[in-house]
Amino acid sequence: MVSPGSPEKLTRFLELNPTVPKDRIFVDDSENYGAFKAMKFGKLDGTPPPNAEGVSLKAPDLDPSTWFSYLTNVAGLSPIRGTEDGIPEGVTLLGGTLVFSGERMLWASADRIPGDYPAPEAVLRKVRPEL
Repeated sequence: MVSPGSPEKLTRFLELNPTVPKDRIFVDDSENYGAFKAMKFGKLDGTPPPNAEGVSLKAPDLDPSTWFSYLTNVAGLSPIRGTEDGIPEGVTLLGGTLVFSGERMLWASADRIPGDYPAPEAVLRKVRPEL
């Protein structure tokens, strides 16, 4: 996993999410999020994303305690830099799903909107024969 942000925010994220393997998550804290942008996932910029017909934002299925934790931590974990005016660029960047076996990419999918990611079970069914 690669995320725009800072090492300090990544450390806090990992403290809040202890099941996330620390050796499989990285943060792009470069001035222009160059590593993240190199993946060409796109960003929300006020124009409708391509191929997003029928896709809508859905709230995650969280229990009340997890919602409370999310709401009390989301602003502090968001990739916001104090020097930015308007909507911070880091929060507009879209992500995606990549699966690698060694250096070979087995799966790639770009999110059209936040939360538009494939079901993990579906991805595993597709890549398992390649592993």
